[in-house]
Amino acid sequence: MQNQWKVETHAHTAEVSLCGKMPAAQMVRAVKDAGYDAVIVTDHYTPEFFENAQSGADYAQRLVCDYYAGYRAAHEEGERIGLKVFPALEVRIAAGPEDYLIYGVTPEELVDLGCLAFLPLEKLLEKVHSTKNGLLLQAHPFREYLTCQAPERMDGVEVCNANPRHDSHNDRALAFAKANGLLMSAGSDVHQVGDAGGAGVLCPPFRDIAEFARLLAAGQTTWFCG
Repeated sequence: MQNQWKVETHAHTAEVSLCGKMPAAQMVRAVKDAGYDAVIVTDHYTPEFFENAQSGADYAQRLVCDYYAGYRAAHEEGERIGLKVFPALEVRIAAGPEDYLIYGVTPEELVDLGCLAFLPLEKLLEKVHSTKNGLLLQAHPFREYLTCQAPERMDGVEVCNANPRHDSHNDRALAFAKANGLLMSAGSDVHQVGDAGGAGVLCPPFRDIAEFARLLAAGQTTWFCG
């Protein structure tokens, strides 16, 4: 078994993310062609997506049937071409425009947690930490239209976001993470053709998204950019 996987930690599908321009199967092939061993699907989880399905069976159905549709399609293509595919999420809550990457929370746990999109950040973090392996990292926290949150409100920071259509001020994100002892991740933020290959992490092989979160929390991942 190889010692390290090259992992894309931040990727979107057109099936779920309105800003996504590639269907899941195309996105997976692009990530595979860029030389990765695995991709973590982080479709946008937003108040708008769950506006009419905030609780109970309505929420569970919207989550399982609709939100994870992109992940399922990605996983199917990954199985076909030999790329590992795992589920995560990029949450935006109603309180502001900031985005939070959540790793380690399984689809089953996410059903039990209930809708996250209308919680204050402190409660969101509490919910994520109520699971066995959940971690919350602020994505691209220093883009001009966003506010970097207080370090006690997160587990880590995306220190390199390689999306070519945004200036994420990655140098500031890295300095912030180092100054506050936060976990660090990096991702290409794949939305369209040409995005794959910009960033990611190197880490030992893992079986599921919970194990990836444990590796991240234990400092067994190494981020890279470019």
